[in-house]
Amino acid sequence: MLKAHFFTDTGQHRDKNEDAGGVFYNRTEQQLLVLCDGMGGHLAGEVASQFVTDELQRRFEEENLIEADQAETWLRTTLKAINRNLYEMSVENPEYQGMGTTCVCALVFDNYVVVANIGDSRAYLVNRREIEQITNDHSFVNHLIMIGQITPEQAFTHPQRNIITKVMGTDKLVTPDVFVKKTKFYDYLLLNSDGLTDFVRDHHIQDLLMQAHDLETNGQNLIDLALAEDTNDNVSLILAEIEGDRV
Repeated sequence: MLKAHFFTDTGQHRDKNEDAGGVFYNRTEQQLLVLCDGMGGHLAGEVASQFVTDELQRRFEEENLIEADQAETWLRTTLKAINRNLYEMSVENPEYQGMGTTCVCALVFDNYVVVANIGDSRAYLVNRREIEQITNDHSFVNHLIMIGQITPEQAFTHPQRNIITKVMGTDKLVTPDVFVKKTKFYDYLLLNSDGLTDFVRDHHIQDLLMQAHDLETNGQNLIDLALAEDTNDNVSLILAEIEGDRV
């Protein structure tokens, strides 16, 4: 189990916060970290992100022990089912048509995490030597990077960097990416919405987290850093402290 906390801020340029998330526990005290970034007109984005967060919380809290070899299947199956429910809600309610949300979540084990993502919300592992992005963005600019048309540095300022190619709720079927990563020798696990990483470069996140502050201070400092860079979005993150060997 990790010491983890959810941080969020509406930001200077938004009237409402369409991000949602939390740190949840099942009946055997296993830990699930969830972060969602909603999109859609009116209140739809807020509804979508909160729905997925609440459903993941409810389903996880009903579980007993999820064995290591079941974790990937549980995340895939659960996210697919929640996506279908969200899609049906958007079809049945005209005010919710077109709503969707990203989702990144991490199921925590003793020495590793199983991470699933849909959209461009990210997960990172951080220590003094590196900041490693676990997830791959489902976005137009990441596709351009993968086919060699632009560099990651060009993507950071690309005018179409906000175009997402996969989200929850807009299609009946969606399949998350799932990653298994060892956490030994890392100091932090970070989940975040693009309100952070569209405006703050990875190495600045790493530098800030390596300062000698407690978890709550580091988390709030990341939010403040995004606001100082004049992020035009909501900013949300889950910061989790990994205990163990340090590099």
